[in-house]
Amino acid sequence: MNDKTRLAPEDPFPKDLDNLADGEVEVLNSKVHRQIDEEYVDEGQPHPETEFRKEELDEELDERDDDGTSDGMSDGAAKSQDSGE
Repeated sequence: MNDKTRLAPEDPFPKDLDNLADGEVEVLNSKVHRQIDEEYVDEGQPHPETEFRKEELDEELDERDDDGTSDGMSDGAAKSQDSGE
């Protein structure tokens, strides 16, 4: 089933997460987590490709946190805070 809130193992996944904005990585992370939840319910365990994607996203988000390139807010929230809104 193709659901825009999940990222199935057969759906395309970026080869290089470095080129994505923080918000795009956060959306992918959310979709992969929702997919894992569904796979546990339907199959009792996550698909290996979904697990691999989760690990890739975890590493990317950890790197961004360590580098200070992500402050835990989406790009839109950061812009609103910067502009005083």
